Amino acid sequence: MTQPAGDILVLEDDITLGQLLCNMIRMYRLGDPYLSLSEVDACQMLRERDFKLCFLGLRLRSGVCKRAVAEADARMVPTLLMVDSEGLQELVPPPRRGLVLQMPAREEVIRAAAVTLLGQNAAG
Repeated sequence: MTQPAGDILVLEDDITLGQLLCNMIRMYRLGDPYLSLSEVDACQMLRERDFKLCFLGLRLRSGVCKRAVAEADARMVPTLLMVDSEGLQELVPPPRRGLVLQMPAREEVIRAAAVTLLGQNAAG
């Protein structure tokens, strides 16, 4: 079994989707998820904790999560940026370290992207 890689920040203002992502992170033992429902809280959490990975929903009710992407970049935290059909046109520049994942995506695709960013083997 894979050991958790460390703390993982999940920024998603849809609580159901956020909880599903956190459950997936736990189930695959990718790390210990911390759910944030707002960009302000996510930025604060990034300043206070050493995250190994960020799952960021690009479009939030409050707008595009530019500040959270910038905060993750400043701390060199890899980012899995989840975008809807509108794509990345709204986020310039994209994250320096990370992957962009078109949503909706299958669980296996999300897991593979996270494993890639964490530098783990896909075994398990």
